[in-house]
Amino acid sequence: MKQHSSKASRSRAEDTLKPNRILYGVAAFTYFSDKLLGSFLFPYAVVTGVSFDQMGLIRSTRNLCQNMLQMGWGEISERFSKRLLVFLGYLLSGCFIVALLFFRSPAHLLAIIILHSIFWSAAVPAWNSLLADYTKLETRGQVLGKIGSVSQLSGVVATVIVAFITYTRSGQVTADSFTIPFALSALTAAIGAFLALPLKESKIKTGVRSKILILSPLFDRSFRNFLIVGGFYWFSLSFAWPLFPYVIINVVHASVWQIAVIASLSGLVVTATQPKFGTLIDKVGRKPILVISRASLFLLPLLYAFAESWLHLLAINALLSLSMSASIVSLRAYIMDSAPLGHRANYVAAVNLVSGLATSIGSLVSGVFTSQLSVSLGAERALFIGLIFSAILRLVSSSGFLLIRETLDKSRGQGG
Repeated sequence: MKQHSSKASRSRAEDTLKPNRILYGVAAFTYFSDKLLGSFLFPYAVVTGVSFDQMGLIRSTRNLCQNMLQMGWGEISERFSKRLLVFLGYLLSGCFIVALLFFRSPAHLLAIIILHSIFWSAAVPAWNSLLADYTKLETRGQVLGKIGSVSQLSGVVATVIVAFITYTRSGQVTADSFTIPFALSALTAAIGAFLALPLKESKIKTGVRSKILILSPLFDRSFRNFLIVGGFYWFSLSFAWPLFPYVIINVVHASVWQIAVIASLSGLVVTATQPKFGTLIDKVGRKPILVISRASLFLLPLLYAFAESWLHLLAINALLSLSMSASIVSLRAYIMDSAPLGHRANYVAAVNLVSGLATSIGSLVSGVFTSQLSVSLGAERALFIGLIFSAILRLVSSSGFLLIRETLDKSRGQGG
């Protein structure tokens, strides 16, 4: 039995590839694209005139479509090719980012976001599984921290470029103000897609893969508990998401360059701290960092509720980027620790499926809730109450992470 375990450990170690420049390049360009789209898509929707309930629907649909197919995409990537799914996913999703420049009604936005999200969702589990091929348990946090740092740095560069180009443009923010970030996002998505083609990937021989393996994460009791806890938290987290753009555009009246500066500073903090948090989770474990980082994010909607200028948002995002940085690297390591070889994309996809369902419901409920409040209380008061309620939900739901198991100590020495 020990001999078999030793052979398995050696086999896993041999399957670990070494990170290279191409891997970092894919991480940089794809995150460059994602950062720009994530920073500007929903403020763009506010400018085009969507209401609270329409924003909730758009945000909910995006969350759902980005995640509901990921278990299927994850299984396809494990069976065939991870890098090919990364290539196709980012190339096609980039095409639909271009479409945002030409269609601006809520109905058109919804259709474009659905199509973009479906193809983007093909790349995500494949990319995370591919990253796992380049890491091993004992140093996974360090490697992911470095890759995350490179990604975040590219996001800083992206938003700084947009801020620099748009700084001299004065006047009211219009839909045309978002042409530059969307064009850059589409271009870098395509570059990242083509860079993924030469990457190598580990091929795990697991015999004939049963169709039931697509559901294997759900049969893992500890991981299933994590998904339940995470589902409640992701619902709470997303309750504030449809509301933030209204603070940015309608309350503090931020311009495109100011939005870019906020995103730049946030990304810079994450860039500087991810390697440190990566090293920390390899020492103290994944669970403590997950608990602390997730709990502290209740401050984001709470502070947004009282923000009065874009400088307030700048300070809030800079401070809480520490929490986001710790949360990103600890969550990714936790998932990879939990997943057996040959099932990593399935585990990533399971997390994204649950988070997608939870956040789609949370965003939809938030939009309807705030829209109904606005009828009787007015938009400004409804927005304030929605943000405070979201903060309470986040704080309560984060306590559930105290119930998950620690993956580092139990798995140490297995080389995965």
